[in-house]
Amino acid sequence: MKARIGDRIKAKVASRLMTKMSRDERIVRVLLGAKREDIPERLLLVSTSFILDRAKSLISKTKVVGRVTTGEFGHSRIGIVDIGMGTPSAAMMMEAVVRTDAEVLLRADFCGGLEEDHSVGDAFIAEKAIVGDGSGATYFGAEAVVGAHEGLTEYIKDILGEMKLTQHAGTIWTTDILMKQTKELLSEWVQKGASAVDMESTAILGIAEVEGVPAASLNCISDLPLHGRGPFDSDTVDPNLLTGTDRIIQAGLKSLISWDSSSA
Repeated sequence: MKARIGDRIKAKVASRLMTKMSRDERIVRVLLGAKREDIPERLLLVSTSFILDRAKSLISKTKVVGRVTTGEFGHSRIGIVDIGMGTPSAAMMMEAVVRTDAEVLLRADFCGGLEEDHSVGDAFIAEKAIVGDGSGATYFGAEAVVGAHEGLTEYIKDILGEMKLTQHAGTIWTTDILMKQTKELLSEWVQKGASAVDMESTAILGIAEVEGVPAASLNCISDLPLHGRGPFDSDTVDPNLLTGTDRIIQAGLKSLISWDSSSA
């Protein structure tokens, strides 16, 4: 096969640009679709389109470049990064995120609550995450435990308290299966120390921890799978989920802009 003339010209121009970039800059540009210098230092990491849309609605002066939405919250510049659903996508995006000038990372998305006192719309902040996914096993080892940044996590708890949000804290189990979370599996995860379940926290917290970037995982409890209320089991929308989602995103944004990263 012989390349078309137009493609040869495009490849030549692109190659000139690529030679001026470091490997890290190429990773950022290709995976995030944005220049490193255009990405803010404080980043909210989201996985679902619903959370992405809600987060965008809470900031002003928005600009979207690739997977990154920049804007202002409380007169401070922040970025929202769509890292995708599941650890394979989250791990790839995190490899790019940690190659930016990011100073603080905060995941804000959904999780399943596994404790008796959990309710839909409550906040769950993950102090630790257990690797129950394939990507995490490759990075850290099967059922390894990765930690959130303690100072940032405690600060978020204080913000949640100030906002009078019902909050829970503990260990989250990260899985890469959504449709096959049986009651037997969920019960096994609880026995191993999990209080909640999600699909991204090990990639976010683990890679950030290795790279020395403060990161936390703040979640809105969207379902109660051990009690027959999994993510697709109801034909109605709980209004507490809508209210809780917005309030938890607000708490995340407030924490993101006000936490003193120099204390890390």
